[in-house]
This record gives sequence, structure tokens and C-alpha cells, in this order.
Amino acid sequence: MNSLAKMAFWGAVVLLSGFFGVVFWNLFTGRISLNGLLEADVRDPKSSNASGFSAVPSAGRAQALVATLFVAGWYLLQVIHNPKEFPHLPDALVTAMGGSHFVYLSGKAYGLLSYRLKDVFRTGG
Repeated sequence: MNSLAKMAFWGAVVLLSGFFGVVFWNLFTGRISLNGLLEADVRDPKSSNASGFSAVPSAGRAQALVATLFVAGWYLLQVIHNPKEFPHLPDALVTAMGGSHFVYLSGKAYGLLSYRLKDVFRTGG
């Protein structure tokens, strides 16, 4: 049974390493583009393209990315420190993560709805 568990472990390591290798290779060669990762589309009737949207830097995306990377790094350090069990996430960390994504999603909802609401109030319904 011990050899079967070792074989399963190393099979999983090889499989996950292959997944990460393919993703990182595609990032390195440019097949997966990170352009626009921290940009948001906003409705802009004066935009030069036919879609009516323009790309602008997004503070919400940036803070959500930083918060996610911080929590992921903290979790990884806890797993490295004690690999025998899953670490317990402190309530403050979960609250910070939830708050970060709440701020991001609130900004996204505002961006989607504000233009429509302004239009409704200008035209009177």
C-alpha cells in the first residue's frame, strides 16, 4: 500500500507540474496575454471603437489582485510551515478578502448601472 500511495503522490506531482509548465510556457511565449489585466471597460459614447467602451485603469482590480496574492502567499507559507494539515484562516483575513472583493464588485456594479440610471433620469423614464 505504501508504494501505491507514493506512486499516486508522484503521479499527482507530475500532472500538476505539467499543468503549471504549460500555463507558464504560454505566458512566457505570449499565447496567454496579460494586457489589460488591471484595466476595466467603461461605457464611453465618445470612444473611437464601435463597441462604445473604453479601457481605463481599474483601482478595484488592482486592490483585489493585491489582496488575493497576499492571502494566497500567507496560506502558502502556512502550508510550508506545517504540511501535515490545512491551515486555519483567521476571521480577520477572511473578512479582509471578502471586503476587498465587495469593493471591487461594488465598483463594477456602479460602472454598469450608473450610465443607465443617468440616462433614465435625463430622459425621464
